[in-house]
Amino acid sequence: MPFLNSHWIRHRHYPHSGLDTNDETDTMEDDTGPNVRVAYTRSMPNIPMRPSPPRPSPVLREKAWSTTSEWRSVSVAIDDKMQVKNEDVLSYLKVEFHDKIHREYPVKEFVKHVWSFDENDHPDLHLKISSFIPHAVAVDMYNDAPNEVLCYRHLTAITDALLTHLFPDPATVRAVQRSITFVQDDSVMGSFQPDLTWVTLPMPENPPWDWLLLFAEVKRDEVEKAPNAKKVLQGNVLEPTLKNHKRKSPDSEDDDIEPPPKRRKQVAVSQHEAQTAKYLNEVLSHGIRSFASGFFINDRVMHLWYGDRMGLVKSCAFDWQAEPALMALVFAAIGTANLAQFGISPFLEFSPISTKFESYEGGRIVLPASEVVIEHSQDRPSDDMTFKIDTTRRVWTDWGAIGRGTTIVPLEAIGAAAGRLGAEPLVAKMAWLHASRTPEEKFIRVVRSKLQQKAPGYLRHIVDLKCFVTRNMAEMGLPRAFMDIGPAAEDKRDFRLMILRKYEELESVESVDEFKMVFEHVVRGEFVCVAYAALMSEYPLTAHHWVWATSGILHHDLSTSNIMFYRDTDGHAVGVLCDWDLAEEKLSSAEYEEDDRLIFPIHPVPKQDDTPPIDQAILEECPPRPRYCTGTGPFIALDILLAKEPPLHHYRHDLESLFYVLAYVCAVFDPDHYQFGRFRAWERNNLLDVAMSKTVFFANGVGFFLSTFKDCHEEYRPLVDDWVRPLWRLFSRAAVKRIAIVSLITDRDYAARMGRDHIVAKLNAEIAPLVTAWRQTITYEAFMDCLQ
Repeated sequence: MPFLNSHWIRHRHYPHSGLDTNDETDTMEDDTGPNVRVAYTRSMPNIPMRPSPPRPSPVLREKAWSTTSEWRSVSVAIDDKMQVKNEDVLSYLKVEFHDKIHREYPVKEFVKHVWSFDENDHPDLHLKISSFIPHAVAVDMYNDAPNEVLCYRHLTAITDALLTHLFPDPATVRAVQRSITFVQDDSVMGSFQPDLTWVTLPMPENPPWDWLLLFAEVKRDEVEKAPNAKKVLQGNVLEPTLKNHKRKSPDSEDDDIEPPPKRRKQVAVSQHEAQTAKYLNEVLSHGIRSFASGFFINDRVMHLWYGDRMGLVKSCAFDWQAEPALMALVFAAIGTANLAQFGISPFLEFSPISTKFESYEGGRIVLPASEVVIEHSQDRPSDDMTFKIDTTRRVWTDWGAIGRGTTIVPLEAIGAAAGRLGAEPLVAKMAWLHASRTPEEKFIRVVRSKLQQKAPGYLRHIVDLKCFVTRNMAEMGLPRAFMDIGPAAEDKRDFRLMILRKYEELESVESVDEFKMVFEHVVRGEFVCVAYAALMSEYPLTAHHWVWATSGILHHDLSTSNIMFYRDTDGHAVGVLCDWDLAEEKLSSAEYEEDDRLIFPIHPVPKQDDTPPIDQAILEECPPRPRYCTGTGPFIALDILLAKEPPLHHYRHDLESLFYVLAYVCAVFDPDHYQFGRFRAWERNNLLDVAMSKTVFFANGVGFFLSTFKDCHEEYRPLVDDWVRPLWRLFSRAAVKRIAIVSLITDRDYAARMGRDHIVAKLNAEIAPLVTAWRQTITYEAFMDCLQ
């Protein structure tokens, strides 16, 4: 029996939107609506997407569904209507997913693991599945349709008939009639909308991505017409129908039923795969989800698709006309699936239970008592911890399918949770983090514990953790865990959910003085405990530095998104350092020194046969650490951007990120509308381009520096002179020294290859003191001197 009353909605593509330019753009006779365009911006870290609307004031946002993170990049083309071009999005996705797609997964296994459906467990449906044959006339109308738009009509009629065949009692299937409805504009889903969506919304509403349960894309490539459907269905033979199809370009060859073996090994992402990946990417960028699914039909060839935070899975192809039982199996599965089997978070429940999924009204996040760990408490709760979703605030989801997929859900504690945590506004932070990394909650607990012992006055500047839950893939019921397809150990991710105090975004500051206060609280700190005055001489006054000094932990991802604030009882802004999921513990001095040698090797790299053997005892005692280029593009330190391999993260790298935050705010913040503009030079999807832009920023003198801030808001111009410019001079000195060192190393290595040992020795003597001076340029003391 189907769990959800759901139906298909057909979406309209607009030929002049600047997007979906490879889709069918034939107009319909009843196409009377205007072509409504949607302006796309881009957000960090890497790809274009629809932004949340500008806020007229920093007050709570209006009641809505969810908003996604914004990414800004000048590497994608925008037309004169401010539209992101579809071909740029597809090109990006082809690179993003080039090694993240598992192909040729068996169809029945796909249905079993993704939608948790095995026809042997449903004897009432087993016979209906095996006996289904689509109506020949409807199939002929689909095959003879002159364009894709008419295909949608006929395909939906076939699937409606199939659902009626499987679930003949309408009362047990759906409360609203399944049908096609034409979307009159693209203002809700945007121009990246798929052809069909599986939703429970009453027609003819346009479904936001949040409520989409499953998507479908239908293509009609220019192939020869299939023979009469009656002959195909009677014989149930596939080969005669397809063997005369024209051979397509490599982009579409993998949609054939029997691709050549060499095509099976092709790792390049085809145009059709990129198109499907685009929809999976959008679904996973909205709402409270663990995974997403859908299918792609090219003429008669059907593929099932699945996506999660580790990659995509594409099923084997099958001909839905020649193998109607497989199509019936798919629709039996999605007709009986519940919310969790469509990828909606298993922690999300509704009270009262509803067969519809169209808003978060009545939505709750429920943490099982047996799993939840409560901060500042040694015992487990006796009852489940329940939190009501606050629908006056937006659900926020990080953009992109691959990665952490961070989702922020506004909450209110109720019942037993309210008794333990109080009534203050909360959020749930959900993310899929690498299983090999130290959990964020551990870093937060260590930092707060050490500060409690040595500098309790700084606790209010560190994110306040209330409780948390951790699950691996299998415990989350993630299909990938049961599909026997990986990923590799280093790519496995665990799900982590933390309940935190709710904070305001940095853009919500009311004035430049309030911004300075928030920034100083995080960077400089506000030391209020006189009892610890003796420690002030040992540790300078800064919250970030106190964490480093007391806990040996570096943040690694300082950005405008991770510096937030709240207002105390007097209404004053209090800066808070959030998001510790990329943090790392302090390494040994030897590891740091060795890392600097990799950045600036004092001696030439030895030849292969001269390399000394590795001491296994040392390896066992200090195993190599995995290296990650962590951070958010515009705020990543230059050392990390320029290194061939990600270096270890030093304290100076966090200081440099803080400088970029300050420069970014002064350059593009619009305090009148409480939003950041675009810093084009630093907002690119190629990190090497960002590195080159930053190198120019430091090396091209005062004139270039001033031109960078030509659009700075008048209110923030004094901050450029008082803080940004002194810090720019400091980091410019380090950048110039780095350039000189790299130049000398290049000459030294050339001399070594030519066998000129005396020149190598001379250059090494010059390089060594320069490296020492470079290391000593960016220090906490030098940074703070610039803020005096």
